[in-house]
Amino acid sequence: MKLELKKINEAINAISNSIDAEQYVAALLGSEMMLSELEKYDNSESVLHLLFNLAGQFIDAGTSLRNKSAVSKGIQILETHSEYYENQSNVNYYYNLANGKLALANDCGYSKDDVNFKNIELFNDVKNLYWKAYKLIKKQNKYDLYQQNIINLANVLKQQFRFSEALQLYNSVIKENTLYPQAWLNRASCLEKLDQLLDHRTEKMITEIIKGYKFACQSPLTPKTWTPYYKHKIDFLAKQLNSQNLDYDESETSKEYSLISEFRQWCIKENLTLNIHGMYCACIANERDNLTLFEEVISSENILKYEQYLNRIKAEFSLVRILYYESKFTESSRVDFESCYSELNEREIINLKSEKLRTCFRLCFSILDKLAIFLCEYFELTIKKNTAFNNFWHDHKLKLEEKENFALIAVNSLIYDLNEKNGQFGFYKIWRNALEHHILFLVPESFEFSNDSTHTYVKLTDFENGLQNLLQFTRSAIFSTVFAIVEDLRQKQPKEQENHIKITIDKKNFNQQN
Repeated sequence: MKLELKKINEAINAISNSIDAEQYVAALLGSEMMLSELEKYDNSESVLHLLFNLAGQFIDAGTSLRNKSAVSKGIQILETHSEYYENQSNVNYYYNLANGKLALANDCGYSKDDVNFKNIELFNDVKNLYWKAYKLIKKQNKYDLYQQNIINLANVLKQQFRFSEALQLYNSVIKENTLYPQAWLNRASCLEKLDQLLDHRTEKMITEIIKGYKFACQSPLTPKTWTPYYKHKIDFLAKQLNSQNLDYDESETSKEYSLISEFRQWCIKENLTLNIHGMYCACIANERDNLTLFEEVISSENILKYEQYLNRIKAEFSLVRILYYESKFTESSRVDFESCYSELNEREIINLKSEKLRTCFRLCFSILDKLAIFLCEYFELTIKKNTAFNNFWHDHKLKLEEKENFALIAVNSLIYDLNEKNGQFGFYKIWRNALEHHILFLVPESFEFSNDSTHTYVKLTDFENGLQNLLQFTRSAIFSTVFAIVEDLRQKQPKEQENHIKITIDKKNFNQQN
């Protein structure tokens, strides 16, 4: 005898309440019973809807109980009916499936192992699903899900050592006055990992970490059993500060920020600086792009050529930033008028602003490809005529993946995102090729797309959104390349330093009078 679907729905709602009350054993037992009942039915729309809800409960309860079998059962339900769920539930489907696969990859949150080249594909799969949800969620319609998905996406990026992107995403949630302590806690965790790997602890970093634990202690969403640990962390970190007046320090940072140029303030706000301190602070220390390879490094003199490569990368990224800034804030109507384009009823948006956006996009890919050459040069890999960011790893996979280098994990993760088959931003390569070798038209929202295979049409809003993400992506790739080389140099640092030259690199002073 079959239980009525109405009764099954009521039972599934009760299971959800059990999960909210942290009664996970009862929730899992109820989920097993309801799955058994649903298997008696054919796969109608109603049954598939109930199965979808049940899959989420298997994943949630299984994760909390560290029951991988239960989590796998939830994933199996979703993947068995993936075609239907992608069409009907899309955002929730990607989000729930990502949560399930992350639980397996992370041993339900108990894994102590960092992401490495043996398990990175699992995390790439998870990241892919969170990216899919991110691109589809309408903030105004599903605000809570929107925030939770961003936090989870940032967590995976953090685990893959893509710190600048993770911090940018945490900050975007925090600026919304989030109720969720996870954004603050994971931001603090990200900063601690940054300090651990780069030996980059500052007073301001400690202050920012403390702020994360303080928010968690004050949040009603934080389990009470966790707050003693967070308070202990606050006390431990506070003892490392010279100043105990965090409000005063915050006030001083605001004053320093006001003294920085308007353009630089915009760069800081948009997370477009090449400055490690600038990942978490807007003070005067973030006034310049002081990212460098060899500060206080012990090595041979010919290592200077890599700092020269970094200068070239910085120069091109600086040009990208200023062009992007001008596209947003510089009036160009007079120049556009003088250029005198034919009126074609908005079949293409053509003006100086759009040309600057197109140039920014091309330059970002130029920087990425130079980073590939940079890494090949440093790690003594073969460089071919077609060596580019998206293909150099494949040609040197064995040599690169034998290295224990956290930043190379980040580089590999970035390359995956640009994969035209599996990556969520593989279409950027299509846009870039159209810009460079074919014809790409930027068109208005009202444009009706044709099937013209010789041209690529992209709505201006989609192109601008893509460029914003590509700028963060490129910045992350620059940081990751520098960190990969610094980490390799650190591992090779000679024990006997007497016979080696200590290199100190000064910064160019463009205000200096000749």
